[in-house]
Amino acid sequence: MSYVPLWTKTNGSFLEGASHPEEIVDRAAELGLPALAVTDRDSVNGLVKAWMRAKERGLPLRVGAQVTVGEPGGESRQVVLLCQSRAGYGHMTRLLTLGHARRPKGESLVTPRELGGHAGDLLALAPDPESLGWCAEAFEGRLYALLARHRRSDEVTAETALRVAARTLGAALVAAVEVLYHDPRRRFLADVLTCIRHKTTLDEAGRRLKPNAEHYLPSAEEMGRRFADLPDAVARTLEIAERAPFALEQLRYRYPAEHLPEGQSERSWLRQLA
Repeated sequence: MSYVPLWTKTNGSFLEGASHPEEIVDRAAELGLPALAVTDRDSVNGLVKAWMRAKERGLPLRVGAQVTVGEPGGESRQVVLLCQSRAGYGHMTRLLTLGHARRPKGESLVTPRELGGHAGDLLALAPDPESLGWCAEAFEGRLYALLARHRRSDEVTAETALRVAARTLGAALVAAVEVLYHDPRRRFLADVLTCIRHKTTLDEAGRRLKPNAEHYLPSAEEMGRRFADLPDAVARTLEIAERAPFALEQLRYRYPAEHLPEGQSERSWLRQLA
């Protein structure tokens, strides 16, 4: 059995991801994975470096981002978006622009209404019942319940709730690990980054730190063991990767069109304006 990592953060997710994009791509290639999705937190910061290394390694790269969604002043949730086309990439980057414009530097927040208004040509992977509900109408036929396992006891109750919501809304389950580093040994660096982000110390960080080192990039065999009871959810990662074929090669620079008054050349119009 093979699979595609769909929830992967590089160090472009500032003070959260603990591996360079190139390290994650190299590890995915070494593991023989068929593709890799890069989904940095509220950004595409690590995407270009990942894309360049993926081209060198012959690894198909899927384009996306983890977007923070909620109402201002309320509790926020996360939704992972993957681009199906150039238009979808435009929708996703527009959401990132909207989200950063209303929040302080380093933060982002888009409303459920904005998310729904820019849903075209995007796949949505929702990791909890509330975000799944926000996406249900706008992403009909392009919505999945993102079932992540990191060997934590508190995930059992959350998984049960997500499965119930997925059945109610008709969303298929997809297996995932929230990848924050390419190797388990980077867990300690991830802890330090978390402390810097929250302006605290390792002794005082408490539950802000991940309780284990299970946020590394697993092999297909490890992923199969982790989701031995849900092989279809693992196989579905391949289906999703096929549904999101957009690649950065499709982006082309377009010079803005000139709107010149009749009888004017670019030089003469510039002279008049100046």
